Amino acid sequence: MDTKERTLVLLIGGLTDGAVAHRLGVSERTVERYVRALMDGAGCRNRMQLGRYAALAGLPAHGPEPVPRPRTLDRETRRLLELMLADSGATAPRSLHLSRRSVERRIGDLMTLAGARSRVQLGWLVTRWGWL
Repeated sequence: MDTKERTLVLLIGGLTDGAVAHRLGVSERTVERYVRALMDGAGCRNRMQLGRYAALAGLPAHGPEPVPRPRTLDRETRRLLELMLADSGATAPRSLHLSRRSVERRIGDLMTLAGARSRVQLGWLVTRWGWL
């Protein structure tokens, strides 16, 4: 497993860029460059899409997977997830008629519901659990 792939596996496990950098013995800036290279290589525009890509590629998480939560997603939350995991993630606030701050709050709520500690992990979990 190369360093970029190890970086992705650690991010799927919910580690922060700083924690991944410490674990790999590189700078946080290097981890950010690895993430950008992974996103570019996978054609992803955000970290949630990178997590989805990793789940579809069959990459496992580092550490225990959070226990799946019930699938009680309201229509607006489901639509937000669809937009964030599609190429139209940047247009989510306009499409949902919400402020960017409201979108961020909803993503935070969704991360709490899923037990995710990062957007990469959230994208991985949502895909893995079949929430969409």
